[in-house]
Amino acid sequence: MALTSTNATHSSSFFTVLSGVGTAILNVLGRIAESSAMARSAEARGLQIDALNAKSDAELAAMHLRRDDIAAYVFRDIMYV
Repeated sequence: MALTSTNATHSSSFFTVLSGVGTAILNVLGRIAESSAMARSAEARGLQIDALNAKSDAELAAMHLRRDDIAAYVFRDIMYV
């Protein structure tokens, strides 16, 4: 009887540890995915800034945009000025 109780305790603690490891792995994978998404977003914003900087002042004016405001325009969804 005591043997069964000990086995149940070890089994329970094993699954608790296994669950903790699984949670840790999922957290790491989630952070990797989040970092990857942030990198893609940063790259896309950089390309958008480059494209806007390549435009003439007249083209920017037609967009109601000044060259000095390009960065604020590109990051308008995350910048609160």
